[in-house]
Amino acid sequence: MTKSQNPKHIHIRNNLFETARELFGKYGIKKTSISEITKAVGIAQGSFYAYFPSKEELYFDLVEMEEKKIKKELFNLLEQEPMTKKLFKAFLLRSLQLIQANPILRSLFDEEHLQYLLTKLPPERMKQHIETDTDRLMPIIEQLQKQQILIKKDPKIISAIIRSYILLFLHRQKIGEDVFEEAMELQAEMIADGLIKGGHDDKS
Repeated sequence: MTKSQNPKHIHIRNNLFETARELFGKYGIKKTSISEITKAVGIAQGSFYAYFPSKEELYFDLVEMEEKKIKKELFNLLEQEPMTKKLFKAFLLRSLQLIQANPILRSLFDEEHLQYLLTKLPPERMKQHIETDTDRLMPIIEQLQKQQILIKKDPKIISAIIRSYILLFLHRQKIGEDVFEEAMELQAEMIADGLIKGGHDDKS
């Protein structure tokens, strides 16, 4: 039995995740120390490194776990048939709603917080994360194109448009809190109008 299969190791690792989720969500990653996490879990501070290389790696593991849950719901929307402009718009808006409701993911869309992470995480970790995002979207985009629902453009470009829309959450304050929600709804409608072919529209 490897260490990762050891029930005690799994139990402590899960406790670290749950405790970190609570502390990061409440105080943010910069204001949460490893000692606070390990004290709450009941292990020595030095033992932390048997599970994670750093608190930033632990945080990003949490980000990917939370994203996995959200993507399952969002991809279910994209895979519904028949796909319409109305449904595609709902997919884009729902992505913002889920981020807004999740303190871990919401903190990732803070510019200062993101810059901090970029200086702490190995560059290949973020690169792999972006590539995985693209890879997950590609089969769905290609399938919708085969069904003559989505316009015939490079799937990578369409994936980039979807991800760019979500990344606008980073600039919420610059866009303006008073207009952000309405602006994002209108933009979601415009993206849906541009990507989904008119024959599959649903104005109801």
